[in-house]
Amino acid sequence: MSNLQIVVGIPARMASSRFPGKPMCRINGLTMIEHVYRRCSLSEIVDQVFIATCDEEIRSEVESFGGVAIMTDPDISRPGLRVAEACKQLELADDDIVVVVQGDEALMHPDMLDLAVKPLLVDSSIFCVNLAGDLEDEHWQDANEIKVVCDLQMNALYMSRSAIPSSFHPEKLRTESNVTGGRYRQVCVFPFRKADLLAFNELSVTPLELAESVEMLRAIEHGRTVRMVYSPFATKSVDTEDDRRAVEILMADDPIYKRYGS
Repeated sequence: MSNLQIVVGIPARMASSRFPGKPMCRINGLTMIEHVYRRCSLSEIVDQVFIATCDEEIRSEVESFGGVAIMTDPDISRPGLRVAEACKQLELADDDIVVVVQGDEALMHPDMLDLAVKPLLVDSSIFCVNLAGDLEDEHWQDANEIKVVCDLQMNALYMSRSAIPSSFHPEKLRTESNVTGGRYRQVCVFPFRKADLLAFNELSVTPLELAESVEMLRAIEHGRTVRMVYSPFATKSVDTEDDRRAVEILMADDPIYKRYGS
């Protein structure tokens, strides 16, 4: 176990359909991609952090702040698959862990990486892990928030941009953070063993993945175990300009930002 490597791959591209160019948007003076890179780099368990991109503009930005960028095929649209392609250029063992961290998680906490990786260290049956956060009522109908329903072992049953689970009997939903049955949203931090990440890259595209535009449905539809782990850390992904402004306000008092920000 002492030789196990844990690396973080952050996929980023300029052609976001909802917020074009968002990796380069500025939040408190730094680009969003620099925020995510620096926050991941603060984790004590991580051996390496890299950006997987297809854009020279992003590579130039990453190299300007001393980061590592790996170029990938521009035709790749899914974040996990972009990181999988980048990993082929690294010297990693099959059991090494690759954590995919979406490049718009500008408020991620470094300790989220510890939470996400732990299940892979103790359970070989798990294909990948996703973090799950509380879903507030005001975001239940928001298509930018990916909702998750789980079985009693916190394995993902389904993910959707629609409002799930049903609110037909809301009083029956248990809301304790460590018990399934509450309303969860996907937090885009998901580790794989390197061999499984490459296997994920080879799985055929699935109907529900395309219908929902949710990458993890590919694994679920192919019968793989996706373990959800509850994260108590408050995060907010940046999908719109309004999100960017909200994150900028939140970051002003964020303790992690104070460890690397100017």
